[in-house]
Amino acid sequence: MFFGVSTDVKRVEGSMHISAKKVSALICIIAVLSVGIAFAATRFASSGSNSLANSATKTNDYPADKVTIYGNGVTFVGYTEAVKLQNGTNDIQFYLPSGALTDTLTVTGLNVLHITTSQENYPILQNGDNITVYTATDIYTGRFLSWDTMLLLEANNGTIMIPTNTITKIVLNQVVQVQGPNILVDVVTNSPPGQYEMNVSYLMRGPQWYPTYSVNVETSYLECWATIENVESWSNFTLVLVSGGPHIVYYGPIVESLSLYAQPVFSVASTGVSFTPNATDEYHEYTYGSKLSFESGTTVRLPLFNGTVGLRQEYFWSGGDVENRYHLNDTLGQPLAGGTIEFYRGNTWIGEDAISYTPVNAESIALVNYAYDIKVTSTVTKLITNSNGIGYEDEGINLTITNYKSTSAQVLIQQYIYGYDLVSSTPPASRVGPTLSWTISLNPNQTTTIYYEWQTN
Repeated sequence: MFFGVSTDVKRVEGSMHISAKKVSALICIIAVLSVGIAFAATRFASSGSNSLANSATKTNDYPADKVTIYGNGVTFVGYTEAVKLQNGTNDIQFYLPSGALTDTLTVTGLNVLHITTSQENYPILQNGDNITVYTATDIYTGRFLSWDTMLLLEANNGTIMIPTNTITKIVLNQVVQVQGPNILVDVVTNSPPGQYEMNVSYLMRGPQWYPTYSVNVETSYLECWATIENVESWSNFTLVLVSGGPHIVYYGPIVESLSLYAQPVFSVASTGVSFTPNATDEYHEYTYGSKLSFESGTTVRLPLFNGTVGLRQEYFWSGGDVENRYHLNDTLGQPLAGGTIEFYRGNTWIGEDAISYTPVNAESIALVNYAYDIKVTSTVTKLITNSNGIGYEDEGINLTITNYKSTSAQVLIQQYIYGYDLVSSTPPASRVGPTLSWTISLNPNQTTTIYYEWQTN
């Protein structure tokens, strides 16, 4: 989306002063554009400079050939636009969405003298962003509130005040969407006259995506859908979803002018009608195989991938109620991004949980529901205190496990003895670090016990 103004146009305190000689020319431009001319190039001979226009009206549609949405709310947009340059210096103007980070804007394909942006743009740090602030002595993570002489950070139900002169680095972990006017970009070039392919790319905040999984515990069949929110109006573009997020850093302590350092990467579009996985650098990407069009303000759901995974059911207890959980082994040949997983038995929904990022052939454990027909109780049967009466020296614990179900059950029992020695265990326990584990098999309506004893080392 381009519209043009001459380099003779002078901006003073937000207003535009135009010489009388150009008024009639501008009226002509507006008249031509109002009837839907797709491209116009206008030359102001009196100044020796040129103004290029392409759809001069300011709309909410933004050009995009490829949109790469990362998992932390940062999006990389790139497109190529054909421009025709005249003799002399040319101005090329276009709009970016309000969430664009103008410090990351790049324009290539022609010789750029300088780029200016309007005052409608936003600073990189926005109220609500989740950030990590580094100082020479401390590290703070929380929600960004404001920044004047002190950076205010909300964390642990309180507000942390960090002096500006102590800040060495800020990392953006998760960004929020911003609402506001578009950003006007003015590119000045002195490239020779002719036809050029101008390449534009930039990072922006706002659009984000997350996966939702559904798995049938009877068949181990898993489906993954991508939900994409806070999109802009993009037409006929290639979509790339990235399971990771780029490392975005601001180096302080400058307040007014923030510097952003990022190296976004994305894969070449794949053919087909579904997402194609790919690994680039440390990112795992999914490229949709056909062109898409989004409308601003909508939420889009797209099928990402599917297949059969390894699934193993397990009853587990370490305290409280017995958990009915599933071990999910990623055998799909591509990693699982962190997200919500819904469990079904056939067509019946039975529970949900959240899983973290799961590499290929690795395992995640998800809690589906609680097994109330399996009970475990813990009773202290031996207790020897220190001679001064403070703390424990020796303790024996009896665990009683009862299966009230009409079917057999196997339960994994775990207990933790941090900093203590295991004296005895019946049946024998498997110990890894401070964790004691027993696997107990129970027939219907069967009760069994575990006894273990520890002492201070």
